[in-house]
Amino acid sequence: MKALQLVRPRQFQAFEIARPEIGDGQILVRLENAVLCGSDIPKFTGMWRGLRYPLPPGMPIHECVGTVVESQSPRFQVGDRVVAIPLGDQGLAEYYIADDIKAIVIPEPLVHSEASLLIQPLSTVVYALDRLGDVAGRTALVVGQGPIGLLTTWLLRQYGARVVGVDPIGWRCEAAQRLGAERTIELHSDRLVSLIEHDDTWEAADICVETVGQQTRTINDCLYLVKRRGTVLALGVPLEPVYPFDYTRFFRRNLQMIGSVTPPDETYMIRAADLVGRHEQELASLITHRFGMDRLGEAFALYETRARDHPLKVLIDGTSWPATG
Repeated sequence: MKALQLVRPRQFQAFEIARPEIGDGQILVRLENAVLCGSDIPKFTGMWRGLRYPLPPGMPIHECVGTVVESQSPRFQVGDRVVAIPLGDQGLAEYYIADDIKAIVIPEPLVHSEASLLIQPLSTVVYALDRLGDVAGRTALVVGQGPIGLLTTWLLRQYGARVVGVDPIGWRCEAAQRLGAERTIELHSDRLVSLIEHDDTWEAADICVETVGQQTRTINDCLYLVKRRGTVLALGVPLEPVYPFDYTRFFRRNLQMIGSVTPPDETYMIRAADLVGRHEQELASLITHRFGMDRLGEAFALYETRARDHPLKVLIDGTSWPATG
């Protein structure tokens, strides 16, 4: 089968490799489409700690849709079209293995919809917001309006929260307003903190969600943007193992912090699929660009720099492969 491999930062190469063999509780999926995630970018650029290149074939893609071609799970049959997270995030391959607790059958209304690619990232948000409890009527400030930030803004609004989006990029703020933000603030969060320091009219939020990650500044900004006894939800993927942290402010203001990442099982993808099915047209607008595997480097570069064309979710056609070397 064909697979792509990051042989060094920013350089993919196509190879023919052996088709993998599955074990109990696993399925083999033929890739159809994938979308890029912000956490894929540091692996593409070489900024992810501890990685040695070349990476294993197929890394670093994990948001994938495909068809089951082999199954050793009672939950799946050959021919099922699935959202399935590749083992080891090795989704850049014609066929990949997934554990059955990291996969669901796509509901019939979404079988032929690109929006099915949003089920996995939305499931991460569903899991995170569950940990906040009832948010109806509460104020929530979402720092970062990339795809996860936008999905967070949207779902908080669906749950009845009053949402303010913060992002320095204007077109992302516009997207946040389309997805339910009551208002947006077009600033870096550290600049916002400096502006509100002497602003008696600023109303701090009950909840502050950090969805930026990959640097150490914005989590501390959230400690200033949330009210006393409020909650900070950390959703942005960290790159550094140790953060400088304003512990005194966190402690003296009686704050709560919740860190949240991948859901533990498939139940959250089932719930996310239901949400996507009921709001397909609204959410599908997040998929803004489409590339073949033969243009994968270009897709990553666009997603990394956001220098043109307002990219949100970038779709990769898993049936269009470059020649192998």
